[in-house]
Amino acid sequence: MKWSQFFNTSIGKKLLVGATGLFLCSFVIVHLAGNLALLKEDGGEAFNTYAAFMGHNGLIQFIAWGLKIVILIHAVIAIQLTFRNRTARPVKYAVRPGNKTSSWFSRQMAIMGSVLFIFLVVHLAQFWWVMHYGEIGKVSYGAVTEVGNLYEVVWFAFKEPWIVILYVLGMVALAFHLIHGFKSACQTFGLNHPKYNGLISFIGVGFFGIIIPLGFAVIPVVIFFKQIS
Repeated sequence: MKWSQFFNTSIGKKLLVGATGLFLCSFVIVHLAGNLALLKEDGGEAFNTYAAFMGHNGLIQFIAWGLKIVILIHAVIAIQLTFRNRTARPVKYAVRPGNKTSSWFSRQMAIMGSVLFIFLVVHLAQFWWVMHYGEIGKVSYGAVTEVGNLYEVVWFAFKEPWIVILYVLGMVALAFHLIHGFKSACQTFGLNHPKYNGLISFIGVGFFGIIIPLGFAVIPVVIFFKQIS
């Protein structure tokens, strides 16, 4: 069987979703580490310097475009698998099997995936597009070359309650996605084992399901309340 044929099968598509999902798990860790600089009380120096490096470094930009392709592949294949599973059984169960065949998290993936998609569109439009194609103020820090003041753009955006609420809801959706996605990816790659299942659950729920989304959600909330206090 050719690789193109293999990746068109359900198993091949699940492997692609799992691999791209694990890559995205590593991305959110790095992204959160950089975004936490927004809370540093230095007038935006740390965050703006970080944003300028990420936006102009050739290697980072290459990885960033690769990331966009990975997100697209991940989303398209996940949707294909969802529709394939539904069309495989056009007649619904008289009684839903519930947790006997799937976790509660997995049954909410379509809804949470849609919420996450809306969040990503707003997020990219507000910050990524503005940074690369919009007009933002410039600042300089000592010997550092003049950089875009994305810090000011972010703080201004998080004055709006609806944006803060959307971001928090987006992080709830991200939590659901990461909890189910990390555990499913480990299962797809055959990493499930009684000896390691506890650790996989801890990383999936504790780290990716709570710490990472909470870290992202705290940023807009803290910025909002700092500005109204």
